[in-house]
Amino acid sequence: MSDLFKGVTLERAIDRKATADGRPRVDGAVETGVPAWELRVFGSLTALHAGRSLPLGPLRHRALLGLLLVRMGNVVAAGQLVDELWSGRPPRRPIATLQTYVSHLRRALASGGEQGGVRARVRHSSPGYVLEIDPELVDVHRFETLVDRGRQDLAERRFHSARDELSQALALWRGDPYLELTSYGPIADENERLEQLRLTAVETRAGACLAIGEADSVVTTLYPEVQRNPTRERCVGHLMSGLYLLGRQAESLRLYEQTRRHLADELGVDPGAELQGVHADILHQRLPLTEPPASGGSCVITDRGADLYEPTPEAAPRPAAATPGPDEPPTAVAERPFHPRQPAARTHHTTGAHRLPRGSGTRGVLVGRDRELAVLGDHVLDALDGGSHLTAVLGETGVGKTELVEELAVRLHELLQEVVWGRCTSGEGVPAYWVWAQVFRQLAVSRPEGFRKAEARFGSLLAPLMLDPESGRRSLSGEDPSARARFLTQDAMCETLLSLAAEDPLVVVLEDLDQADESSLELLALLRTRLHCEPLSVVVTADDTGAAADLMGGGAVAEALGDSRTRSVRLTGLSRRETGDLVSAQTLVEVPDEVLRLLHERSRGNPYVLHQFIAGVGDPGLLCDRAVVENALADIPVGVRQAVGRRLAALPGPVLDVLRCCSALGGAFELALVREVLGSTTDVEAAIEAATRRGLLRRAAQPPFLLSFRDELVQEVLLGELSGSDRARLRESVVRALAQRPAALHGEYEPGRDRARRAPRRHSTAGDAKGARGPTSVPPHPA
Repeated sequence: MSDLFKGVTLERAIDRKATADGRPRVDGAVETGVPAWELRVFGSLTALHAGRSLPLGPLRHRALLGLLLVRMGNVVAAGQLVDELWSGRPPRRPIATLQTYVSHLRRALASGGEQGGVRARVRHSSPGYVLEIDPELVDVHRFETLVDRGRQDLAERRFHSARDELSQALALWRGDPYLELTSYGPIADENERLEQLRLTAVETRAGACLAIGEADSVVTTLYPEVQRNPTRERCVGHLMSGLYLLGRQAESLRLYEQTRRHLADELGVDPGAELQGVHADILHQRLPLTEPPASGGSCVITDRGADLYEPTPEAAPRPAAATPGPDEPPTAVAERPFHPRQPAARTHHTTGAHRLPRGSGTRGVLVGRDRELAVLGDHVLDALDGGSHLTAVLGETGVGKTELVEELAVRLHELLQEVVWGRCTSGEGVPAYWVWAQVFRQLAVSRPEGFRKAEARFGSLLAPLMLDPESGRRSLSGEDPSARARFLTQDAMCETLLSLAAEDPLVVVLEDLDQADESSLELLALLRTRLHCEPLSVVVTADDTGAAADLMGGGAVAEALGDSRTRSVRLTGLSRRETGDLVSAQTLVEVPDEVLRLLHERSRGNPYVLHQFIAGVGDPGLLCDRAVVENALADIPVGVRQAVGRRLAALPGPVLDVLRCCSALGGAFELALVREVLGSTTDVEAAIEAATRRGLLRRAAQPPFLLSFRDELVQEVLLGELSGSDRARLRESVVRALAQRPAALHGEYEPGRDRARRAPRRHSTAGDAKGARGPTSVPPHPA
């Protein structure tokens, strides 16, 4: 069974799908009783009137509304609001600014009134302000009311009613409450309180489901919750009961042992009396076993080598709360033992038969990656069946590599497959084998017996990965730094991994391989040569733009990713339609096509960049206003600027200097012009070639083979690094270079200049007066 305490971030197990009109549902039931005017807290703070989002304004305006909402009906002093809004660093006239915010909120809330009436208002009441609103119009109030009713129903043994009330409550949970406002202290406290209440609702609902015999629903729902909250003993107890009632006693007892160890290691305590009582009942078989469903439900037991991806033809719909749909495959699979050093039986799948479970949306929003997820799942499960290959997930920063692998991990956990993680980190002070140390640390907790055997066998050879028992500090290197000692250490690590995988199949994920240290890459290379029909799957993620230069240069990352046995999954930007789906899923707003086109072109379908731009717009309802969106897109969000900056920081200095020059030459430029501007002291050709290999520049396929930036955001960040005087000098250099050319040749650049003038690019830089936005200072080929 997969260990329940890995560092894989799992989202809610309740399936939060949406119907055609945008209302969420759980257990296949559409949420009912939603008022025409409401204030939504779950997800982004939003006010809706007749399905239309009201313009609450930018982030701090919504923060003010959130601070009043968490004390709904109570007066909050103006001075307290100032302190909470500006964290002790208020503007020059804080009270006047606060009054401006209040006025804006009053207008926004009044815009959703009917026949002159106001559903919610911010009223002044000395010494501050109070939010007056009917609590029934706030989704979080309805959530708390339904949870209270469900708990009361359970106490009075009305189990079906309790299950239904709590299902309705959890259907309201569209996302973490006050999602974008948790940097404000009181709102963060409220967010945590509501999360604890959600867990209580999940536990209470599980208790009601157990009482009416829906154990399979309990197991499916609680597995990810226990993963996220391993110290919630009641949650663990319900999951143990559900497993036992489905005839999976061994798994239930194993879960108790894992929980007991975790509590002892992390908190130094034993399980409470309630959980110990559940354990005793299972040991003495005091709980009645139920017969597993005859159809392909969530508790079907099958062999790992069988087809794990599609339900049986007679599969029936899953019971409520667990259930994305009737065609969802099993989530619990009996394990087939793999014997040490024995080739695993290979399973050959026909096209269309090899599929991962279509899980319950546990990771939240993952749009447009169904094909990539299916391919990645095929590669990983084939490796577990002895495929003996490495799997690489490649793509630029922010394109969704981690999200894709995390979604895969959720599906694998549903199959009770253990997944362990490590993240590569570059920089000074990072010890050798750091990414592998993270992996081994998790395995030491999840598989203590196997790890003790490895330590007894290899002793000090594992010192670089283990904790020194005397000092409590991590050993950074072995005593003997020779090549032979390093090889023996790597061999011991490989043998340990292979022996652990032989006992129980294992998936190892190494993130950001392009940031790995040399020792970690050496160990990966050695492990690849040792894979031969082993039930071990290694998945790596890498920024393909950062790894491109290494691939060309034949470095260590190239050796890993360029191996003939390495299977790759490459992620590119989302299409415009997929971008629209992602925007709708994140904001619950239907964005006009013309605005969607702007968002897609500006972000190039990169989910992270898209999210940053949406956050810059502020209120999701403003996404319908093209002028507001255009204004937000004119600036580069801080997160995107930092991500681009980290990518550029890895470049050699001469390459970066050439790219800064190119950024001032407009949308398209000629290599010869760059050479003439910079002079003979710079090896322009080598720098341009290096930038092209890294995916920063591209060359046109037709004469005159002009160069251009692949990503306009990179060009804008580089341009922003140029001071006004640098731009002026570059402009003069370009003018001089063009003046020395023959007139006929000079005329060839006029069309490029005209195109640049017709479609100016926006840049906001430190060198611009007042941060004004305007066209690029130097056109592609100025006259």
